[in-house]
Amino acid sequence: MRLPRIEPAVAAVTGLCLLLALLLGLTPVLTAFTAHGGAALVPSALGVPLAVPALRAVPLGSTGWTQLLCEDFAAAVLTAVAGLRMRRHLRLRPTASRPRRLLAGWTALIAGAAAAGVWRGLVTARLVDAGPLGWLLYAAAGAVFGALWGAGLGWLTAVAALAAPAPARPSNP
Repeated sequence: MRLPRIEPAVAAVTGLCLLLALLLGLTPVLTAFTAHGGAALVPSALGVPLAVPALRAVPLGSTGWTQLLCEDFAAAVLTAVAGLRMRRHLRLRPTASRPRRLLAGWTALIAGAAAAGVWRGLVTARLVDAGPLGWLLYAAAGAVFGALWGAGLGWLTAVAALAAPAPARPSNP
């Protein structure tokens, strides 16, 4: 059995998404961010998920294990969707220009953060016992704010996608 080949750009984008989730999972990093980013916390006071999902080993504060597992699953969704988005770009356009690859890396984090935001919004809707409209609104707000966080942090994955070696050009016989 032959394992599929992983392109360096896919590994770079996926690894950077995982690194972002791990960094936000560290209490000192999260504390420093929330202490200095006051305006960014306003939507989270209304139930919108903060930043990209954090990957932790133990619950933070008074949150329980269920919330921890939901947040860890959201981090897995973020990483998987971003990696799949970058992989799709490389499969469809193996000879894409550098700006196009930069944009693909950027949109990979936007797509991943939006997908994770939908999950996090649904979890929040369940926690507050929202009605059917509430489920829809929390999921939509999670997607929108996830995409906004992805757009804000997407330059990191864009640079990672650009810095990775280009895929091998197919040869024509």
